[in-house]
Amino acid sequence: MTTKENGRNDNDERRITNDERRGTNDKVQKSKYVKNCNLFLFNYKNMKRELFAQCIPYDENIKGRIGGNPPIAIESKIPERYGFYATLVHPDKEDKMLSILITKDLDKLVNNSIYPSIDIKVIEHEYSIMSTHSENSLENFNNKMFSIGEYTKEKDSKFLFIKVGGEPRFIQNKEFYYKQLLEDNYSFFLMIDEEGYIEEAFDDVFNFGALYLYKHNDTKEIIAGFWQCS
Repeated sequence: MTTKENGRNDNDERRITNDERRGTNDKVQKSKYVKNCNLFLFNYKNMKRELFAQCIPYDENIKGRIGGNPPIAIESKIPERYGFYATLVHPDKEDKMLSILITKDLDKLVNNSIYPSIDIKVIEHEYSIMSTHSENSLENFNNKMFSIGEYTKEKDSKFLFIKVGGEPRFIQNKEFYYKQLLEDNYSFFLMIDEEGYIEEAFDDVFNFGALYLYKHNDTKEIIAGFWQCS
């Protein structure tokens, strides 16, 4: 049977093929649109919620701290050649802590400073007291410890220390720092800025810079995104 006898011609077939392609493209564009809308809503809600915390003199009754030995709960999870930097109350989960571990190899810290190869780990865990083992501490702190104050909706100091949510304050606002994070569905979560350390607290870890943590929009996992300095 010929094409004409079959009631279809080449133009009809091309039209059907084009219609199918158009339909597929429409579905792809719609999917991207929905995903972008959801990401926008997530970021908008996150931007509206801003919290701040300050670096204060050490108080053993306050959970969050910088320096000292790691919490007992994470001792077995610390990779070799990593040191404990800080532990802070999870801003989204009051019964959980976020502990930050940093490589003790300065070259690795400098060369691997951006996701996905950053040599800084974040561990979520239950609160636990401080370990007595100092081998997993960072030498930068010279055996000093300082507490992290409670989260507040207003910044209580002219110097920024911890900022949760809202817009990050970048020292270097260059896209290559966060481009891969956004493409992999992460959003800014919090930053720790070394300008907020108590005066003469201890040597800076990030060359008087800042560390930026990001949260996955689906799994809610918190990771170290990057650190930067001037």
